[in-house]
Amino acid sequence: MPSSQLLGCLITIIIIALIIAFIKEFWWLIVGIILISIVSYYLKLIYETIKRKDEEKKINYNPQMGEVYKVCPFCNTKVKVTETTCPNCKRALN
Repeated sequence: MPSSQLLGCLITIIIIALIIAFIKEFWWLIVGIILISIVSYYLKLIYETIKRKDEEKKINYNPQMGEVYKVCPFCNTKVKVTETTCPNCKRALN
């Protein structure tokens, strides 16, 4: 075996040994990173679901009996009096 092949093999063995030692010493760090990534993924899904439901609620606004509302002049959607933009067509109401 030439010395360059032996050196390459030795470097590979050292790198593998370092990786195993790192995993053995810092397993808790690896598990923590995996747990944090899983939790952040599901929190993002929950946030997007809540945001989407709020937007759908604004778009599908149905006033209660006797409640004052205004109508968007562009798309004829019923909109709360306090809204400044139409949630349906996103145009300014003022």
